[in-house]
Amino acid sequence: MAPLRYTLPCILAAVALVQASTLRGVAPEQQPLYTPESDGQWECLDKSKKISFTAINDDYCDCPDGSDEPGTSACPNGIFYCQNEGHIAAYIKSYAVNDGVCDEVCCDGSDETSGLITCPNRCKQAATEYAREQAALHKIHSAGILAKRKLIQQGQEIVTQWQEEKSKLEDELVIKRAELDRHQREIDGLEDDAKRHLSKKSSSKKSKCPPCDINTLRDHIQTLEDEVETLVTILKDMKRDHNHNFHDMAVKAAIAGYDDFIDGYDELKADINNDLNNYITSDQSAFEIHDDESEEENVEVDQDTPEKAGKVSFVQILLKKISNVIPPDWRGLIPLERSENNVGLKSEGSALEAAKNIHGKIKDTIQEAERKLNIINDDLAKDYGKQHEWLKLKDVCTEKNEGEYTYSACIFGDAYQKSNKDGARVKLGRFEKFLDDDHTKQIYSRGTKCWNGPERSVRATFECGGETEILEVTEPEKCEYQYRMKTPAVCPIPEEVNKEQPIATHAKGDSKPNGVVHEEL
Repeated sequence: MAPLRYTLPCILAAVALVQASTLRGVAPEQQPLYTPESDGQWECLDKSKKISFTAINDDYCDCPDGSDEPGTSACPNGIFYCQNEGHIAAYIKSYAVNDGVCDEVCCDGSDETSGLITCPNRCKQAATEYAREQAALHKIHSAGILAKRKLIQQGQEIVTQWQEEKSKLEDELVIKRAELDRHQREIDGLEDDAKRHLSKKSSSKKSKCPPCDINTLRDHIQTLEDEVETLVTILKDMKRDHNHNFHDMAVKAAIAGYDDFIDGYDELKADINNDLNNYITSDQSAFEIHDDESEEENVEVDQDTPEKAGKVSFVQILLKKISNVIPPDWRGLIPLERSENNVGLKSEGSALEAAKNIHGKIKDTIQEAERKLNIINDDLAKDYGKQHEWLKLKDVCTEKNEGEYTYSACIFGDAYQKSNKDGARVKLGRFEKFLDDDHTKQIYSRGTKCWNGPERSVRATFECGGETEILEVTEPEKCEYQYRMKTPAVCPIPEEVNKEQPIATHAKGDSKPNGVVHEEL
């Protein structure tokens, strides 16, 4: 039999190995880290110092990182592993160990062994409840994924329509701009022709007319002017004195006609007097008399400028009325129609007017096409998600009653707060941008300014759901609101991720905590 001094170290090492294999508060995959060295020492996990292996879980904190007390509450910065056999393993803060409170995360009750309280093993019930929650969550996610696929399809269809419309508008603009240039050249040519025709006409000799009694014509015109003045006076008195409460359509029509006529009446009289004076006083104005000429010669009429070609003036309207009361033999003296010598100019004026009308219509068409193209380009430049999944949700609005107020938000639009007492509505902000590349957070800014405070704003955070809804509204800072919302637009489609992310804080078998540790307050 070997002496005791040779067998004792082996016995102690075996005891240490057994202790290490069942070290409280340490996950199975981390148990190998708690192996003593040959001299019975153990190094803290942060490599800061070495301590006796027997000092582990002695309820005294030796290591700065708290790694020597995984199963006690001695180190405030340590963490305790709950095995939760039959459910999902988890971690809690070390100060929650043996605090006399059964921690919900440690459903196996392993966090309380001091005897202050006995915690039953609830892992079977917790696993059942978790499975039920996961089934409900899976149902929600499945509905959200189906809805997101539809949103993606609808968004891509809209974008395709925009791109096709953009292509058509760009093609149309090329054609219309070329057509506009062609009509502009046509207008320039007609204007040049009109100017040459007018210049040629002004240098030609005046035509002749038979003898006529200008004084008699002037008397007839004066008589007609007197009759018109009488009619104007009657209509003026009727407009002033008629019963405004009696809706006589004939009276209203007469007054409307009077208003239209009176606007140009003074100018009309002046034009007539000027024309008469020109006929009488100017030797070169209208015609010259020759005894040996036939009685069928014509009277030359002063010509309008090309810009007035084809238009009927107040003078022509009145002269047409005069022609109905003067002797038939004298009606040829009234310049109601342009002479044969002016047919060319009249034709050129009409063609110029028509060309300008067509030019204007084409220009209006171009401006409208450019306006539509700018709108489409703006829409195509906006961020509607990686697969345009947010596009169909544009202007979709939802609201949430939070008791005192009802909060609302329209996607890519405005967010409001409405009082449930008096209905007063305050703008919280307008959509500005997404805050992350995953398109799960939005900012609504430039809301109504708070009294003695900043402009109101909303930060909306979205989670997967079958519908777009507001789940919760909080105000962590003055006039800065937090919307927790759900929408199918953020649901992860299976082909978009390598594997489904676990919802639990930490599953059994993970190499280390994922950073989400239950912490009691």
